[in-house]
Amino acid sequence: MAKHEFTVSGREIRDIALALAALSFAFSFVLFGNKIFSAASFASAITAYPSYFMQSLIAVGIGFVLHEMGHKFVAQRKGLWAEFRAWPMGLALAVGLALFSRGGFVFAAPGAVMISPMRRTESGYHIRILKPSDEGTISIIGSVINVILAAVFSLLTLITGFTIFAITAQVNAWLALFNMIPVAMLDGAKVMRWHKGIWAGFTALCGALWILTVML
Repeated sequence: MAKHEFTVSGREIRDIALALAALSFAFSFVLFGNKIFSAASFASAITAYPSYFMQSLIAVGIGFVLHEMGHKFVAQRKGLWAEFRAWPMGLALAVGLALFSRGGFVFAAPGAVMISPMRRTESGYHIRILKPSDEGTISIIGSVINVILAAVFSLLTLITGFTIFAITAQVNAWLALFNMIPVAMLDGAKVMRWHKGIWAGFTALCGALWILTVML
């Protein structure tokens, strides 16, 4: 196997699909909760929900999948084993908190790209020492992708006025900001260990972009 070959496994595709479905469901309540919970009747909310879910799926699909594939691509470029795995507790929290808060909050960590410094090659096992800079760049790239996407879709919103563009910008801005929270399970903790200044500046950028997208 080539050192820099980009590979995706069947289990990984299944886990990404599961995480995407849960996260899209959660975001549908965040993005359209005012319409869902203020519907004149339960029947009308159910009738309109497929449209809300599909819009959420498009926005989350673009942001979430590219975020995770960014981690995976950079890790594999560094010669590391990297595959996405769904996290059952994260899946439950994403869905449960969105419902419990009536669309007020989404826990955007239904899984993560698992990375190992050891991988099998044609000549045996290759071990790569993972430096703080390696860990930091792998961790920040997902949110960097989300920031770029949020900026692009914000511009498209201003040009076209399309609601789906505004939704996609908002979802990407939230994914970028949420993942910079410096707790162990999220990217922010690894970025902070690598470089506190980069973490602080980038997190501030994510926060400013989030506020901008909410105002669109």
